[in-house]
Amino acid sequence: MASFRLRSSDDEVVELSAEALKQSITLRTMIEGTEMESGDVEIPLENVDGETARKIAEWCEKHKTDPVPEPEVFEEGPKPSPPPFDMPRWDREFLSKEIVSIPQMAKLITAANYLEVTWLYKYCCKRIFMDYIKDRSVDQLKAMFEPRETGDAKN
Repeated sequence: MASFRLRSSDDEVVELSAEALKQSITLRTMIEGTEMESGDVEIPLENVDGETARKIAEWCEKHKTDPVPEPEVFEEGPKPSPPPFDMPRWDREFLSKEIVSIPQMAKLITAANYLEVTWLYKYCCKRIFMDYIKDRSVDQLKAMFEPRETGDAKN
């Protein structure tokens, strides 16, 4: 069975099976129809650190038997809202705020978007809403998400 090595921006190497790799539209598209498809290849992820790469690999391995996501087709004009979806228990626990901090979630959502791991990206967005946004006032949200001044801002 083919496997791939993902090399993170901090030079950590994470193993990923060929089945799990298919959950990433970007990685799947990169290797399809090339000699890389046979596996045993190292893929550099310059925008993803090791901790985040491990989290993405763990999620992809758990979901490797799920249907393979397809690239989104963008059409002109208004489109209906996507239907609501439930998050499986394993994913709720995997992304819980007790396990994944706000900075880690930001890295994970950025990497899931960059690698086009569609359902991980959607689940991250839903967790952010459920854990940090829902039922909070504007002032609470500003306090939580507004950038802090570091003292070196230029006027």
